[in-house]
Order: sequence, then structure tokens, then C-alpha cells
Amino acid sequence: AVPWTSAELRARLVMASKSQQGRVHPLPTQDSCDEYVTASTSSAVMRSIRFKVTDSLSVHHPAIWKLLRSPVSSSICMPKRFLAASNELVAITIIVCWAITLAYDRHLILDHPARQIVGHFNPCFGWDYPPASYIGVMTAGLDVYLALRYANLESIRTQLLAKEGQRRWSEQFAIVTAYMHGAAAVLWLLLWTIGPPDDGMFSSWIARWVAHLSIFAVCVVCRYLCTLGNYLESRFGDASQRKRVQRRHTVFICIYGITTLILPILYYTDVLIYSVQGRTGLDPPLPWWILQLMDAVWMICLNLSNFFTVPEPPIQMIRKILLFNEVYCVEEKDELFHEIELG
Repeated sequence: AVPWTSAELRARLVMASKSQQGRVHPLPTQDSCDEYVTASTSSAVMRSIRFKVTDSLSVHHPAIWKLLRSPVSSSICMPKRFLAASNELVAITIIVCWAITLAYDRHLILDHPARQIVGHFNPCFGWDYPPASYIGVMTAGLDVYLALRYANLESIRTQLLAKEGQRRWSEQFAIVTAYMHGAAAVLWLLLWTIGPPDDGMFSSWIARWVAHLSIFAVCVVCRYLCTLGNYLESRFGDASQRKRVQRRHTVFICIYGITTLILPILYYTDVLIYSVQGRTGLDPPLPWWILQLMDAVWMICLNLSNFFTVPEPPIQMIRKILLFNEVYCVEEKDELFHEIELG
């Protein structure tokens, strides 16, 4: 038998055979997996790994870091890790862009035109102007991939969990909201077109900021609805899914939802009152600290979503080369047999 290292075994993760003989030797535990090497009593040695799925989704490490370290050959995929990475990317981008803008010209933040209306320092002030805006646009493009990849994997898992092909309303809602988040990630790119420094698209700068704010509001709401769909899918799923839902998950989704609902309303209130009353200069209608607090709560909810969302089962992805003009046996859900014709 050819000896394998533990790293090679993890890369070749397979389901253990139902009928095994011999003794089981445990390997060191890694993240949420209990891995084993099974040695047969016969002369031939069958090496396989038992993968134990637990509630833990490796929340002790950033999702972006886990995705970067995942081997290409890994067959285990956790869809929620892409959603968590999308949320983390927003926070990382804001921090980096603020650092760049403060170092380049802090007055781009201190004298931001929108500050006259809202009074406080919005997180987006740091990436609205070059050179930080270049970083913002590039990371927003990466976010499109993360959001659409999550939507695709969430749809696949929901289809696999569906009983007899029939999806519950909560499962359908989860799929729709996941793709809404993907579409919103594409829409998010327009934030750097409608807003500073472009002032030629609308007759007034107030109208421009209303459009800019509308894009922000749609994207923020879609991001929350994606997380809500993830929660409802488990809350109204089968017994194995419902038992994973804890009080902390419900409390979090409520706080996150209230914050997401109130935040755009406060912004619209400031913009509309400022415009109708003909205010000028730094004169926000609402106390500045209210929006500053709500922005901070929203950012916290965004980055804690990986810790306070319901655990969901991962997907095992099977990869193999399909040769031309061959007939392959597939799962019954895929009509048992397909003739693969590639041209």
C-alpha cells in the first residue's frame, strides 16, 4: 500500500463504506470534522475518511481566510461561507478605504457634501473619492462573485434537501432572496457612478443623492433579506432543521431586521426635510448621533451574521472527468441515466 499523509487524506475526503471491517484509528481533529483512517484486516488496505458534520462552521476564523485556504481538490463546500465572506469584504473595504482617504486628504471626509445633510460620518465617506474609490470598485467586483456563488450553492443545497422535488415556501424564499442579493451586488457598483464626484446626471445635487441613497437602500435590504431567507429556511424546515434554530438566532435576525428597516428611513428623512426646508450648510434635520449609532449597529450586525445565523449542512461536490460519447449513471433525481453529448 502507498502511504498517505494526513494532508493527502483530507484532500481525498470520501464517504466511508457502509460495510467496513477492521479497526478504526482516529486522526487529529480539524475544525468541525472528525477524521479517521480505516485499515482492513486483509492484505489490501482501504483508506477512507469519515466526515462528521457538526453545528460548527469554523466561525473561529474569518470566512475569507477559510476560502483562500480551501484546497482546490476539496469536495466539501459550505455555501454560507461565501455569504459571510461577502459581509466581511464590505467591512474590510471600508477600513482600508478610510485609511487611504485619511492619509491622502482627510478633507474629502471632513468636508464631504453629504455631511451637510446627515451631520455624521457615514461609513461610505471613506471610499467615495479617488484614490480610495478605486479600491472600493475593485472589491465590489469581487463581492459580485461571492454573492452569486452563494446564490448558486444555496439553490443547489435547497434542491437537494427538497422532499420529492417539492420545495416549501421558506425554501423558495431563501432561493429568491439569495439571487436578489446577487443582483444587488451588481447594482452596488453604480454607487460610484451616481454620486460623487459625478454631478452631471441630475438637475440638482439633492436629486443625485436621493438616487445614490436609493441604490444603497435596495442593496442593504436585499442583503438582509438574504440572511432572513437563510433563517426562515431552517425555522420552517423539517425537524432536523428546526432543532438547530436557537433563541440567539431569532434575536439576532430581529435586531438586524429592525436596524435595516430604520436606517434607510432615517436617511430619507434627513435628505427630504433638508431639501423641502431649503436648508444650507451643515444643518442636519435629525440629531447626527442617531444615524451614527444606527450605522454602527448595522456594521456590527453585518459582521456578526456568521456567528448568529442558523448552522446549515455543507454540500459534497463530486468532481470527475466525463469522456466524450460515453453513458454515465447519475442520481435518480437527475433521471437516472443521461447520454452526455458534447460538441
